[in-house]
Amino acid sequence: MKPKLSALELRVLAWQLAFALGTAFLVAPLVPRLLLLSGPLQAALTRVLLYSVGTGGLVALGHNTWVLGRHRKLLVALDAGPVTVDRGALLALADDSGRLVTGWVAPPLVGLALTGTLFRPELVDLTTGVSVALLGTVFVAAASLPLSVLVRGAFARAFERAPPDAMRSVVEAEEKRGKLRQHIPRRLMFAVALPVAFISVGAALVTNAVVRRADERDRAATARLLARAALDSKAGSREGSGVDEAVLAAERAGYGVTINRGFAPARVGPELGGGIELATPLEQGTAHIRFGASDLGVFSPVSMVVALLSVMLAALFGLGLGRALDDDIATATRGVRLLGTDSVIAGTTRVMRKVRFRVVEELGLAIEHLADRFRVFAHAQERAIAARERAARMRGLFFASVSHDLKSPLNAILGFTNLVRDTEQLSGGQVESLELIAKRGRELLALIETILDASRVEARQLTLVRERVRIEELFDESLAKGRDLGGDGQVEVVAEILDGIPELNVDRLRLTRALATIIGHALRSSEKAHVRMRAAPSRAGGARIDVEVPSTRVPARLLASMLDPNPDPGEREHRGLALGLSLARAIIELHGGTVAVTDRGAKGSVFTVRIPIGAT
Repeated sequence: MKPKLSALELRVLAWQLAFALGTAFLVAPLVPRLLLLSGPLQAALTRVLLYSVGTGGLVALGHNTWVLGRHRKLLVALDAGPVTVDRGALLALADDSGRLVTGWVAPPLVGLALTGTLFRPELVDLTTGVSVALLGTVFVAAASLPLSVLVRGAFARAFERAPPDAMRSVVEAEEKRGKLRQHIPRRLMFAVALPVAFISVGAALVTNAVVRRADERDRAATARLLARAALDSKAGSREGSGVDEAVLAAERAGYGVTINRGFAPARVGPELGGGIELATPLEQGTAHIRFGASDLGVFSPVSMVVALLSVMLAALFGLGLGRALDDDIATATRGVRLLGTDSVIAGTTRVMRKVRFRVVEELGLAIEHLADRFRVFAHAQERAIAARERAARMRGLFFASVSHDLKSPLNAILGFTNLVRDTEQLSGGQVESLELIAKRGRELLALIETILDASRVEARQLTLVRERVRIEELFDESLAKGRDLGGDGQVEVVAEILDGIPELNVDRLRLTRALATIIGHALRSSEKAHVRMRAAPSRAGGARIDVEVPSTRVPARLLASMLDPNPDPGEREHRGLALGLSLARAIIELHGGTVAVTDRGAKGSVFTVRIPIGAT
């Protein structure tokens, strides 16, 4: 199902419809009047201009509806708020945003060109038709300037709702294409040159129309005088050949003459083909004199030179203004990119130099203010990091000291438990109690060793003692310790080892503890009667070990946060095992490996551990 129109589409299409109708109703009556056309000629041109500009605007509206429809999903998503969008879709939308105004202007201009040349009214000569088309083009093109401002402003507000990362990638792509440095000078050149061009061309057309109308009145007065002075005197004579001689003389002067014996009132008006017909009564009959409207062209040479010079000077001024603005914006851009660098944070570099435009100067002041905030924040962050490192060292020393003090008596308890179990005659209840003491003692010892290793990792004092280990040995030792950490549940571990796994050069003791911590968490969280483990050769060399967690109580997102050494405190569950999981990740990464969590939906999650062969 195609989504409904977005707010941007409705706004842009409404503006274009309003501008199309407004321009049509403005151009149709105003252009003939500015060109001093009247009577049937004015009525015919008004009607044709209204049809051509209005129809062209509706065609442009349909075309732009299709263009915007291609981006409807993206525009609807941007209306809804910040969303993840594709960079390519944003680039395509940015390109089409500039084509919308061109698509609105082109059809009316084509209609005006056809109206003024091929399909002009029969009463209009070619010169007048071209003048009408050019002046109508000036009005339509001038109307496109405010429409362009409105459309680009609407698109800019839409792009502001796009994610910053996506917009940054769009800007970087535009920079690589080299378009950003060209846009500002070119657009500012057009912004200055186009209004000057419209005014120059319009003034030249109106001025030339005044001269043409004066020339037409002079030609009409000449025709009237010719009829009065020559034809009237010849018609009153008895010699018919005199009238014929007067007619021939008028035709040689460029006038077509017809003598009617009937009486007709005096009038001047257009005729088919674009000429003018003058009817003037004589003493006997009426003379009909036809002549061309004017010999003058659309532009006079002087007006053309003045218009071209004005447009060229305006274009040069706009280009220089655009380059100056582009330099200032480039300076501001460099200032923004300098934020956060060491030189700015240290206060040894000024972010912004002096600029020429007030808007960019205000932006520069804001950047300098932001740089000052960055410096304050950076110094505070440095102090916080130093304080945190000191606290971490003190915490590590405290945990190491306390853990070492706990480890000695605990080892003594475990040793005496084994001694009593091996040397004394015990009842079944006593054996069971000693087993429980030994199991809890080993669990507590593993936790103490975890705390000791964690403190060494924080202090960056943990050193691996590598040796060659077969994957079968690593599995057996990890399973034995993992069962001690897995609680009292009767969960079976189903292990599978594929062929082709080479011997690993690892720290047997610490890697065993890391894998045991992951297995213990899987056993504690399992909602089934068994947990599966699988070891297979890794594509990069080494081994890949998968440990499934058949539980939906602890989602994969939470397991991933427990692997993080600095997670959100509210995300933790089983804090002892969470500490063990973060340490397990640190140990595996010290070996050059990785550990990740994969969500399997209703089946739970899977820990995936990759361990390289390791250097000798």
